[in-house]
Amino acid sequence: MQAQAAPRVSWTLILFLVVLHLFLRLTLGYGHSAPDLFVVALLLATREVSLGTGSLLGLLLGILEDGFSVVSFGAHAFSFSVLGLVSGRIRDIFVGDSAIFMAAYFFLGKFLRDLLYWIAVGDLARDPFIDIFLPDALLAATYVGLVGVGVSMVSETTSRRV
Repeated sequence: MQAQAAPRVSWTLILFLVVLHLFLRLTLGYGHSAPDLFVVALLLATREVSLGTGSLLGLLLGILEDGFSVVSFGAHAFSFSVLGLVSGRIRDIFVGDSAIFMAAYFFLGKFLRDLLYWIAVGDLARDPFIDIFLPDALLAATYVGLVGVGVSMVSETTSRRV
């Protein structure tokens, strides 16, 4: 019988990212100026759990995000659940812990989440594709990529000490 490897990401960190996301975006009012820490938390968590659990976690985070959305209720839940499912599957295909891989992982995860949200939100609530994805989505994905790499490096450093 083999001993299981210790998880690289603690659930305390995931919960901290979720609370920090809500604190920055709602309490302090930064809105979209703050990084999307729900995506970072989901992408970190799905590297440690099964596909179903990752999808369920995405659904729960999406419902939490949808609670503050009047126009597009359900679009966040859809985009986060699919992202949880896809990122859990990618974990099985690509294994890597380098900073470049993690930056690409977070960048593509955020970009996919924005694309899925744009598809699900409907014609009445969305802007044209070019207006959203060229300036905003690329910058937001880069922002999440940088923050995600920083969080994953801190997480690995603290998990090695324990």
